[in-house]
Amino acid sequence: MRSLGALAEWYGRIGAVDKAFKYFNTMTSIYMPNEHAPLIYEHYSVNRCAITYAVSALWYLQKGQPKQAIQRCDQVINEILPSYDKKDLVGLYPIFWPIIRVLKWNGEVDKAREFYTKWAPDGIESHFSVGPLHKPMCLLLKICDGNPDGDYETDDMAADIDMILEFDAPDMTDLNFITDGWSVKSMAAELCLHLARRLEAGSIARRNLIDRGIQMSTMANERNTTAEGLIKHIMAHDAHKGIDDRLLALRKEDNAVDVGVIYDKVEVTQASHTGSLAGLAINSNGAKSNYVSFDFASKFTVKGSSGVDRSSNSATSGILKKSSKSSHASNDSTGSTSKNFFSSRTSRNSLSKRQSECESIAELAPESLAEVA
Repeated sequence: MRSLGALAEWYGRIGAVDKAFKYFNTMTSIYMPNEHAPLIYEHYSVNRCAITYAVSALWYLQKGQPKQAIQRCDQVINEILPSYDKKDLVGLYPIFWPIIRVLKWNGEVDKAREFYTKWAPDGIESHFSVGPLHKPMCLLLKICDGNPDGDYETDDMAADIDMILEFDAPDMTDLNFITDGWSVKSMAAELCLHLARRLEAGSIARRNLIDRGIQMSTMANERNTTAEGLIKHIMAHDAHKGIDDRLLALRKEDNAVDVGVIYDKVEVTQASHTGSLAGLAINSNGAKSNYVSFDFASKFTVKGSSGVDRSSNSATSGILKKSSKSSHASNDSTGSTSKNFFSSRTSRNSLSKRQSECESIAELAPESLAEVA
């Protein structure tokens, strides 16, 4: 029976699904779950016949028959898993993986989440092999497409971000799961995508997630295709579609963050009687010339798709707030200075200090020095 199942899986992986079903049907005519499952586990530790049942759902997808694929998943859940020994954690995940691949990508996210919550045994998160996949899987089924955004408690987002930025699997584990429908790299990239889209554009956490997601997505593409662009793993390649484009769209939104995120340019127009670079400089011929000073920005300025700038100075992570210890008086709307850097009546010590500040400003904007000259 095990050899028949292995032969069926091999044909399914190379796309010869008719031959795969031929050997699968021969296996199922012999296999009796209640009687054979404990015997197979006793002698082989992993029940490959049960795994073949789950993998066969993918063959219906290859034939363009998602309804039959979902029906096969229901059969595995109702008839095969009840007799499966839950102590066999290594064998359980190769059953979970193709079933979630079918349900999640065919509009049955709720069923996939309920299935995984019910059948993932207690203590699976501490298993040396599949344990690192458990929490990311739970998170993915909670925040992926098909779930209302309100179902996710953002109070846990910081811990989830830290977990996902470190999430990966050994190459051998990933290669095994690719043949069962989708890559662990795709899973990591999609998690980065769904967390990043919940964050404000320009935030450091969002940028880190996008960078990590693109890295994982690139590795998934390399696993799924050859150097010449030929598809090696049909189901895994199909599952990964769209993740690249959506991550790059988020990157484009971040790139629209204005340079004002670093500095706000402020044109000073008031006259100064000191003759210094601050304020309105007085040339030797008596002409007045403006200069541009720089003040650290108090918030992000993000350009929307309509071309109109939109700003936010909320407490959202990633928004830069002006220091309360700043020596510059500022208004509440733009973070720009409301007074000249120098007053016309200051003490000698104060003037010397302010001239030093002005020299620092001049180093930031050498073009201003040239204009005054």
